[in-house]
Amino acid sequence: MVVVAALGGAFVLLPLVAMVLRVDWPRFVPLVTSESSVDALLLSLRTSVSATVLCIVFGVPMALVLARARFRGQQVLRALVLLPLVLPPVVGGIALLYTYGRRGLLGGTFEVLGVEIAFSTTAVVIAQTFVALPFLVLSLEGALRTVGTRYEQVAATLGARPTTVLRRVTLPLVLPAVLSGAVLSFARALGEFGATLTFAGSLQGTTRTLPLEIYLQRETDPDTAVALSLVLVVVAVVIVAVAHRTGGPAWARTTRASSASRVSSDSAAPPAADRREPSASGRETGRGSGSEADRSTHPVPAAAARASIELRVEARDVELSLEIAAGETVAVLGPNGAGKSTLLDVAAGLVHPDRGRGTLDDAVLFDLRRDRGGRPVWRAPHLRRVSLLAQQALLFPHLTVLENVAFGPRSAGAGAEEARVLARRWLAEVDATALAERRPADLSGGQAQRVAVARALASDPGLLLLDEPMAALDVAVAPALRRVLRRVLAGRSVLIVTHDVLDAYTLADRVVIVEGGRVVDVGTPSEVLDRPRSVFAAELAGLNLVSGVRRDGEVRVDDATGFRLGAGLGSAGLRAGGPTAGGPPAGGPFAEGPAAGGETLADVTEGGAVSFAVPPALVTVTVERPGDPSLESVRRELLDLEPRGDVVRARSELLSADLSPRLAAELDERVGEPVWFSFARDAAAVYPTRSS
Repeated sequence: MVVVAALGGAFVLLPLVAMVLRVDWPRFVPLVTSESSVDALLLSLRTSVSATVLCIVFGVPMALVLARARFRGQQVLRALVLLPLVLPPVVGGIALLYTYGRRGLLGGTFEVLGVEIAFSTTAVVIAQTFVALPFLVLSLEGALRTVGTRYEQVAATLGARPTTVLRRVTLPLVLPAVLSGAVLSFARALGEFGATLTFAGSLQGTTRTLPLEIYLQRETDPDTAVALSLVLVVVAVVIVAVAHRTGGPAWARTTRASSASRVSSDSAAPPAADRREPSASGRETGRGSGSEADRSTHPVPAAAARASIELRVEARDVELSLEIAAGETVAVLGPNGAGKSTLLDVAAGLVHPDRGRGTLDDAVLFDLRRDRGGRPVWRAPHLRRVSLLAQQALLFPHLTVLENVAFGPRSAGAGAEEARVLARRWLAEVDATALAERRPADLSGGQAQRVAVARALASDPGLLLLDEPMAALDVAVAPALRRVLRRVLAGRSVLIVTHDVLDAYTLADRVVIVEGGRVVDVGTPSEVLDRPRSVFAAELAGLNLVSGVRRDGEVRVDDATGFRLGAGLGSAGLRAGGPTAGGPPAGGPFAEGPAAGGETLADVTEGGAVSFAVPPALVTVTVERPGDPSLESVRRELLDLEPRGDVVRARSELLSADLSPRLAAELDERVGEPVWFSFARDAAAVYPTRSS
């Protein structure tokens, strides 16, 4: 690679060296300071700068439309915009002449108005812009596609209007590409020859640019042509070097330097803010358990944080209906593709559903019911009072931490100082005050997510959306952020999508299980996860779930083996199934008493649906049937042995068991053969199967 690269460099540099050696150095200054030479150089610089400005004015919107919009004929339009890249310049000059010339498509109209374009300095600028514009469009469109729309979407959910998003987020993020494209456009305009000669002619001081002067001198005075060529090369090199001297804006340089030199990471010991221990005042206690004095420290009044929401969504094969009470946190759990992200995106206004309705208090977010009279209602994301906290923090890299948190208040119309004061109060709320002047690239994952929480809450949302906020964090950092969320979300209306059952237990008042785009279970975390009614919920909670019917005081599973649970249990055993206020009984991990919804198994009629759940850790696997009469045993084919950390999961079609690696090794040769899965009766939670 080095050899080939050196040959390529020589291919470019040797002609320049040859030109330098050919220069008549004793006469160099007189040759390049003649009147015609100076006029040509100054004209080239003026027209190239003007053309570059026009490229920015026209090219930035064109690149934005091509990168962000979707419309019929877009590919054809892109090909036409980029056509001057491959079009011979002289052909472009002919096209411009027959457009703006005296007999051109628009030239006649301009002549009536007293404006002559062809063979004027204006024609030079137009020709240069025509051939240079694609360079900026191409550079910027690629950068916009690389950056994506994630930062823009977050900004919209923080209350920023589209113009604010463009000015404060989109353009700063792609500023390096704008500068790079402008430099390329300037360089192309400075060297433009064919289109200029055809459309503007060669009038000294008016249209004769430096390339044209070099061409004319080549026929009469080769020494002058070589000297002027060297001047053009030097000017181009200086302009490009100055433009790239800083390597882009300061935040981009900080990002690159930090990424290369950072020595700490989330896998190491978390930073001081992430290691915060519960205080004596109890502010790190469970959800909503802090004192009134603790809750009063929140910068935003409690009334502003409480809002009820109703969502009915039909989009992407998803049909979901969900209500969140004022001040309630609802956790949505489900397998990949179940519709969780669609629900969040519709609530935030980032996805347009086929139909449905959504309200936040008395405000209609959208109303797309087909049977509704009148026009559809669709409120833009920045008008919804709905903030989105994604898996990645997505802090704006060109802003400091303080400016990130102040972004929402500023977008809502707050003054700069007022927004900074509010931002500092929210940073203090998430224990991140010391990070205020840092750039996002200088933060660890846990610190960045804390700042993202502060930024989302500083915008005063009526509803906060959390999309797996702990998913991208190291296991050593996630617990600290979870405690922060538990404190700052108390009393707020929150919709959280997660795969982590600990998030549901710790943060949520209510849990919704979604599968196949439908809600399959709703209830408190203990109702849904301690006594699951779906296989997904059982796997999430780490439980075996078996469904059967009540027959003769037993739970019977209707399968080939006729497995029974409850032989000898009696009515007492059939009342097991839910923890009571007094805590778990001494006889096992599950208390006797009411099951989910206040029902008892005594309420289940003969033949009624019953479920039981047992942790895999309490299931054993043996080759021979155990002789202990207190165990429930069933013989099933051992399907597989799956390593899971310190244990190995032994799976059958009915039950799974967590075994030590030693026991799993002894059973390895039994995979595909029937073995006995056993558990103690008091290890199973037995409860009525709840209806949908």
